[in-house]
Amino acid sequence: MNLFYRNRSYFSSIYDQRNVGGNIGIGVPLTTFSRLNISYDLEQIQIRDVDTNASPFFLEQEGSYMKSAMDVAVVRDSRDSSLIASRGSRSSISGMWAGGPLGGDVDVYSLEAQNSTFIPVWFDHVLNLRAWTSVVEPHGDMDEVPIFERLFMGGASTLRGFKYRKVGPKDENREPVGGETAWYATAEYTVPIFERLRFATFYDIGYVYEKSFDWDFSTYNSDWGIGVRIDIPGFPLRLDYAWPLEKDPDDTRKAGRFQFNIGYQF
Repeated sequence: MNLFYRNRSYFSSIYDQRNVGGNIGIGVPLTTFSRLNISYDLEQIQIRDVDTNASPFFLEQEGSYMKSAMDVAVVRDSRDSSLIASRGSRSSISGMWAGGPLGGDVDVYSLEAQNSTFIPVWFDHVLNLRAWTSVVEPHGDMDEVPIFERLFMGGASTLRGFKYRKVGPKDENREPVGGETAWYATAEYTVPIFERLRFATFYDIGYVYEKSFDWDFSTYNSDWGIGVRIDIPGFPLRLDYAWPLEKDPDDTRKAGRFQFNIGYQF
């Protein structure tokens, strides 16, 4: 069971988001490596302090929403370590349903699939292949997916050559509005330098599309880069520098981007 109170001002420079609520769930083992997780979530989401010069899309988002949702996920994890894996994989398929008979103001559902595979190469070198995709769509009385349920990409956890949440659809002010379909894939090769320090090189590719169930793999953004992984127990660091390759036509930036993250990459 979890209870939370979160203020988020880093999503955008033109609005703030507050989430207050909690969830309760249960996990049931299915096989040696897999389990079924089910949870119920209830939270109040507030979009506040919207910039008066924002586009009509963001001005219409301002307000308070009650979300009542069920999440179901099947997870298979055969990694040799849940922190720093060198072989095995972790994959999951999940779905979320909000509103309808569950009540609340948010009527959306989403589907998500992801996989991360670790392949030992030689001399403790490891190749990590990751892929993720998700779709979200409104139902019932809701005509469009609200901003807090939309999919975004860009930043330290997805496309590292691009600004946080800056990949995909934007409004007339070039502010990201998110989308209803998204995917990304990563190939990362790490080499041990000495204990608790690894060198990494990687390639990222993916995109966010406006409509649901609209995978257009001919349109994408991509980047490549280098980095280091510092395994401080309880405080692991990932430092990356990535250069964009394929970009949107209006993105004229050629320089690379530094990304800093705390935590393990799954």
